[in-house]
Amino acid sequence: MKKIFKAALTCTLLFNVSLASVAMASPETTNQYSIEKFTEVQTSGTAKAKVGKYQGDNTIIMDEEGNQFTLGELKAKTNVVLPDSPDQVIETPNITIQLAPHNDIVKPMASAYGNAWPYYAVTTTQPNCYGYALKLPWAWNPGDGDNISNVYDTGYFTNPNVGAALIIKDGTSNPSYLKSGWKKLSSRTAAVTDEEHRIAFRVGWIDANGNGKVDVGADLVDYHFMLQNSTGRWSEKHGQQPSINTNISDPGTFSWDLGSYKNFYNSSTVYIAAKIR
Repeated sequence: MKKIFKAALTCTLLFNVSLASVAMASPETTNQYSIEKFTEVQTSGTAKAKVGKYQGDNTIIMDEEGNQFTLGELKAKTNVVLPDSPDQVIETPNITIQLAPHNDIVKPMASAYGNAWPYYAVTTTQPNCYGYALKLPWAWNPGDGDNISNVYDTGYFTNPNVGAALIIKDGTSNPSYLKSGWKKLSSRTAAVTDEEHRIAFRVGWIDANGNGKVDVGADLVDYHFMLQNSTGRWSEKHGQQPSINTNISDPGTFSWDLGSYKNFYNSSTVYIAAKIR
């Protein structure tokens, strides 16, 4: 009887140890992020992004610091105004409202920063980053000046030079606000005239569905602008968020973030001399 009891006790102990080992090896979790399997995908720059299984706007995306977001969360913070269809005609507003009066406070004397104006906060949902960089009261996409959307064009979200050409063309539209004669600058310190001010431009793309090409509706796509103010420092406005006085001197060494997603706009930086009324 003692031998039978001893054998039973030994089996019970071994069984309990085995269960404990299984529990330690496979902890139960309700955190979807901790069990997500990530794959490296292409972006607008040389760096790769990591994405989970594609589930539309519920797809999980991880930035270079390990922060995780849903695709839908990030889309909500973008600047781009997506048309309903590739052939949709864009209605460019033709209004005379100004964000601030054109007086000596806003329009300083010519300097090394040309026609740049002092920073002032813009807290309204409109404009987006492009409108903000041009002192326009509405949201615009690069290329919208001719009332035809270009967001589906090849290279629009992967090559900032494609956007730069469209931006320069936009300068010939809406003469109530803009003056023609915009040009691409060789660097952030290239000379500007007393009619020009500097803007900086980048694009961002994450191949969220992992098919190796840009899908405007499915992937995370956007562009962003920064504006040089009369101090030589740069400011910005993300989508419908309030403007930010970054107080940086060199956008080329700055992390261009989308909300809390680090360095999303990771293309090269293009500088443009813009002219406004």
